[in-house]
Amino acid sequence: MGRVVPARDLGPVLHRTARDGAACEPGVVPPALCRAVLDELAVETLAALPAVEGPFGVRQEGEHLVLTGPQIDRRPAVHALRDAVVIAVHAHAREIDGLGDWVPDEVTVQRYAPGSAGISVHRDGKRHRYLVAILTLEGSARLRQCSDREGTTVRAWDADAGSLVLLRGPGLAGTDDDRPLHAVDGPREGPRTSFTLRVAGATV
Repeated sequence: MGRVVPARDLGPVLHRTARDGAACEPGVVPPALCRAVLDELAVETLAALPAVEGPFGVRQEGEHLVLTGPQIDRRPAVHALRDAVVIAVHAHAREIDGLGDWVPDEVTVQRYAPGSAGISVHRDGKRHRYLVAILTLEGSARLRQCSDREGTTVRAWDADAGSLVLLRGPGLAGTDDDRPLHAVDGPREGPRTSFTLRVAGATV
């Protein structure tokens, strides 16, 4: 793959995430890297997401694939994108507590068909420390930060191809646990494929 780096400095979006709980930055992943990852994933079999999940009955409609440890290492494009984001985040480790300890060991690929419902209001798991990083490889959907489980929207972004959405996790900037409620609408035209980086092995 050679050396790949995100197209944007992540300092501003990291500071917005620490302050607001969630933030979006467009144009982070170069199109060629998005394409390389999509091509590598084309041979994979994705499983249907559970229609309803968790104690709050989160509704979701799509497919997913979870990769961990050696499964990431064996896929050069997936590995390159994960490492590029980690390097860009760690460049700001002295500015925000927790960034230097963010070493995501789980990649979740999710694919949504046009007209699907996406994912209703939810929080990511408490064990996902410091950050959750959601990159869109193709397609576009509205991602909304919500103030309640009824879905009252306080901020919203178009998660377009190449964009990065960051969600605050426990431990970021000294917070004990202030995970944002959020929802992802279904794509308007064509499929949307997302690539999410999380810490899966840590406990709190």
